[in-house]
Amino acid sequence: MVSEQMKRKSNYHDTYIDEILNMIDGRLQNNQEVGTDITFEVSLKQHICADAARRFQKMHQDFLHEKDPYRCLNKNKGKFLADFKDVFHNVDQCQKKAEEFTDICLKPAVEDYVNRSLGPDIIGEMRTSEQFSTRMIFQYSVLLDLLSEDDFKNYQSFICSYENFVKEWILNKILERFSNGSTMFEEPHLQSCICSVNNAIQKAKTEKSGNVKSFVEDVCQELGDKLVISQDALGAFVILNNANQEQFAHRLTECVKEMAQTLREKFKKTDIQTKLQSLHVNPQNELFNTLIGCGKQCPFCKAPCEAGGTGHTEHFASLHRPEGLGTYRWSDTEKLCIDICSSSVNSDSSFRCSATKDQWHPFKQYKEIYPDWKIPPDASLQASDYWKYVLAKFNKEFAAAYHAKPADIPAAWKEITPEQAEASLKESFYSK
Repeated sequence: MVSEQMKRKSNYHDTYIDEILNMIDGRLQNNQEVGTDITFEVSLKQHICADAARRFQKMHQDFLHEKDPYRCLNKNKGKFLADFKDVFHNVDQCQKKAEEFTDICLKPAVEDYVNRSLGPDIIGEMRTSEQFSTRMIFQYSVLLDLLSEDDFKNYQSFICSYENFVKEWILNKILERFSNGSTMFEEPHLQSCICSVNNAIQKAKTEKSGNVKSFVEDVCQELGDKLVISQDALGAFVILNNANQEQFAHRLTECVKEMAQTLREKFKKTDIQTKLQSLHVNPQNELFNTLIGCGKQCPFCKAPCEAGGTGHTEHFASLHRPEGLGTYRWSDTEKLCIDICSSSVNSDSSFRCSATKDQWHPFKQYKEIYPDWKIPPDASLQASDYWKYVLAKFNKEFAAAYHAKPADIPAAWKEITPEQAEASLKESFYSK
């Protein structure tokens, strides 16, 4: 969030810290099993806000430097001198002022409008892909990719850093989809802006403003609902302006046409990764929130919650995994556990973790520790062949990563092929 605000190069606002505090509250609310107290919460907020404050301070100082009147005066000194000479010698400034207004006022505003519109367009385009069509198909696609890549580090990241992994996966799919530059979403927005600018010019011409300053102000007022034109740039433009209004309007129309072509070429040459950095809406975050929802994982096996959105009060997962994938191991042997949660909550077994303050707690009473999770007890349920295959293949790697001993894998699990794992995955998601 801080990085995104800094990219916009705007001034600091108090709501930024409020937004950070709200994000922290949300994360703490979604991770109540961690067992925090008010002291921890205050310390956490102080630490995060202190780091953010240092970065916001730099952003504020950069903004003040950029807007410093003395610096701006020095920056425009050459332009002001040239304008003064033009006025003194009664030189027509139409062409120069039309180019200047287009470059310093209109062009940045049009680019900003396109960037504000591009994020939702990218999201909409990605949703037309089958992989992003529904929550179930999305999860299936991620797991299928993991299976095809067959890389332990990816599985570990998916299980232990679920949100980060999935957002990175989404980003890669966006880059893959748009890297060839075949889709130009900018064009309709660019055309819309150019049409609005031309209409504003024509309307301002009918106002009979009398001078270029009033004419430009009329144009900007007409565009106010669509384009955000920098008042600083506009202020520098209207100083010492000796252009003829009618000729200026004619030249401005030509400059706008040239600007459109320049921007069109710029958009075409800019790669998708650079474009994503300029967007006002983060596509991967929005797609994650839409297709994943709360992002919570089962406290035992790390299976993601399947409830849509973030407004639900109870989390559930229809397909649980061997608990060893969620770091659980037998206390007496330190071997990773192959049981699944649905069986465990129907047994007389107990568990312990940081949420229980390392005290043993009956699985059947898991709700006392994790009240927002619903795990239906069913001793007949087994893990899918997909996760059996994953744990069997990477048993030693998971054990090493979790500082445990390898699980006792049933012989049948070791016989599962990648094709059977894929078939199991497809059955799990497409039979729902």
